[in-house]
Amino acid sequence: MDDPCGQYQFYTEVQAAAHLLGCNAAELLERAWNAYRQTPDFREDFEHAQKAISVGDLDSIASRLQERSAARAKQRAEAVKAL
Repeated sequence: MDDPCGQYQFYTEVQAAAHLLGCNAAELLERAWNAYRQTPDFREDFEHAQKAISVGDLDSIASRLQERSAARAKQRAEAVKAL
C-alpha cells in the first residue's frame, strides 16, 4: 500500500494504542489533545498566536509552528539514537 504521508501508519498506531488503553481512537485523541492543552508549550504557542493575529502577523504564527515542528523532530531523532 502506497502511503507517502504516513497516514496509514498513524492510523494503525492510534488504533493499537487505543486498544491497549481500553478506549476507542476518538477517546484517545481527545485525551491526548486535552493533556497537550495543559502544557506550557501549548499555552505559549496559543498566547503568541493570539498576539500575532491581533496585529495581522500570520507569518509569525507559521514560522513559530515550523520551529516547534523542527524541534520536536530533533527530539524524536535524539530519542531514537538513545535506544
